[in-house]
Amino acid sequence: MSFNINDFEDEKVWDLICDGNTKGVFQLESSLGKHWAKEVKPRNIKELAALISLIRPGCLKAKDVNGNSMTQVYVDRKSGKPNSPVEYLHESLEPILKETYGVLVYQEQSMKIAQVLAGFDLKEADALRKAIGKKKASLMEKVKKTFLKGTAKQGTITAEVAEELFSWIEKSNRYAFNKSHAVSYAFNAYWSAYCKTYRPKKFYEKYLNRSDKKPKPDIEKKQLIMDAKRSDIEVFPPRLQHLYTNFYRHPEKDVIYFGLRHIKNVGIKECDKLEELKNSVDILKYSWIDSLVGIIYELNLNKRAVIALISVGAFSGENNTVSRQQMLYEFDSWKQLTTREQKSIADNHKSKNPELHGDNLATCIGHMITTIKVNSRRLTTVVDIKKSLENPFYNLDDGIVTIATDEEKYMSCSLTCDKIDGIEINVTTSMCKDIANGTITGKANLAAQIVSVRTYKTKRGKTPGQLMAFLCVEDGSGSVDSITVFPECYEEHRDLLVEGNTVLMLGEISKRDNTSLIVNKVSQI
Repeated sequence: MSFNINDFEDEKVWDLICDGNTKGVFQLESSLGKHWAKEVKPRNIKELAALISLIRPGCLKAKDVNGNSMTQVYVDRKSGKPNSPVEYLHESLEPILKETYGVLVYQEQSMKIAQVLAGFDLKEADALRKAIGKKKASLMEKVKKTFLKGTAKQGTITAEVAEELFSWIEKSNRYAFNKSHAVSYAFNAYWSAYCKTYRPKKFYEKYLNRSDKKPKPDIEKKQLIMDAKRSDIEVFPPRLQHLYTNFYRHPEKDVIYFGLRHIKNVGIKECDKLEELKNSVDILKYSWIDSLVGIIYELNLNKRAVIALISVGAFSGENNTVSRQQMLYEFDSWKQLTTREQKSIADNHKSKNPELHGDNLATCIGHMITTIKVNSRRLTTVVDIKKSLENPFYNLDDGIVTIATDEEKYMSCSLTCDKIDGIEINVTTSMCKDIANGTITGKANLAAQIVSVRTYKTKRGKTPGQLMAFLCVEDGSGSVDSITVFPECYEEHRDLLVEGNTVLMLGEISKRDNTSLIVNKVSQI
């Protein structure tokens, strides 16, 4: 993909960033990045560089006199919020801080302030930057004395202002970016947002294949898959006709197939064997017994890998409508057979004699008994295995919850269905995708599973010091991480608001941000 300078003015790309649709976008994919992207609303590279710097600990932890982070101060001033005028500690700071609305964002700004107000040369200014970054008390005290001495000599500001200014520089520049670094990051962020806007299928394919390199790969895969659904791109589990080692995008449809190597317990050897088999035979025509004998037995697939593959539906196809639970049951029975007995069934299956063939394992075992000599003691065991296949000990139908649970276990995310699909909720009026994309207004009733809960202690309003919560939830349509539960509601329903629980949330879409749900009531499903 090629880029040119005119691309940096693409409104669709900036809309994606401003909407907080930034999962997978460089530096902005965290919940923090998504939140502040919607708040800052950058429309050019300079503002994007500022955003990337504003979500660093320096600006987030530095507070004004009212207890607001400098990040929030920047947002309020940029948006022209009433009672948030752009102010400077001294008029000489305006040329230095004008582009960031009077907020100290970059290391270079601190260096420039030290030069202008304290008479620092470039070497001394750089020493200030290094001292703040190292956070060594003895070094900071030395630099501070030099700074205060310099401001006194310059005589531009008072000693009180100098003290306040140095404290501001120290707090804001901890973990802060230099501007050149932030700008280079901004270009990378824009390019990744450009790819997500115009090449979404390729974007998700590449990121999903790199998910294992993340600190928490399971969470990363799940978040990317849910985000893909928001863009109307489905991720399907592997099937007989779609066995790919890596995540693979369909050339024509908005579909990505789950990569075999990303399934838990499936190693690279199994992946290579299946890829080779798929390329050499018409695997699509395989029935379950064909798969059991012609794939699992012939390729000598690892037991744990087979269980994982069955559980995610990898052996399902047009000619195999056998339930996953039945496949697991029959595979367990197959493993109870001796190597000699398995070989006999395989030989019978490959023979040209139709009388030795069978469309299920029980029938195949019956033919095997007549083909080879089985001693009386072993024969009793084999007959018992056959009878258990003909009359299973429990129901082998696939339930929605079972499928969803197994797929989450082995693929980190349920792709075939969602747990709540098995629950009839007539009062639901919206889905996660609707809220995330801002397509609904007014009241909304959402049934979803809670992915994460972030609590926050309020500092202002009617209930200072009380806990409220921000939720990330998901359903079959995708996920949304902008669910707000204010203190009164959180106190009433906190026992239900726990990770993994499935609940019905009744509330209203925020008028300030139509991609957020404010919850008024929570019910257990």
